[in-house]
Amino acid sequence: MATTAQQVFELAMHLMDEANLSTGQVDIADTRDYKNRTLAILNILRQECYPASDTFQTAGPGKRPSCPEIENFTVPIALDDGICQGVLPYGLAAHLLLEENPDMASYFHQRYEELLRTCAKGLPASSEEIFCPYGHIELGEFSRWT
Repeated sequence: MATTAQQVFELAMHLMDEANLSTGQVDIADTRDYKNRTLAILNILRQECYPASDTFQTAGPGKRPSCPEIENFTVPIALDDGICQGVLPYGLAAHLLLEENPDMASYFHQRYEELLRTCAKGLPASSEEIFCPYGHIELGEFSRWT
């Protein structure tokens, strides 16, 4: 499943307790201002999260890797679902609440950073054999150099 910006927005609204109490809907008139700011904020956060995502690819020598831009609410975000559903909603909520509730924004930002670090640590790493041009000294055949 590929997560969209709409899904991240909905998760952030639930975190911020902005859902309609009777229907659970989050895309309502009260959240319109938040939605207008969402894509711009997500496009900033995607660059921070990209190195921790399993979709990260190096761009080649001398080029900075970049995650594709989020253009609308319906296109899947080019990050893995763990980042999109578990990390981005906290970062989005933190930025949306910065002006009106700094304490809550601080909590969400701290949680965003913790989750991002956790995701980066859990990313599977690859390994490769190291070539030794000096031949067999890695086996301890020499006790000292003369």
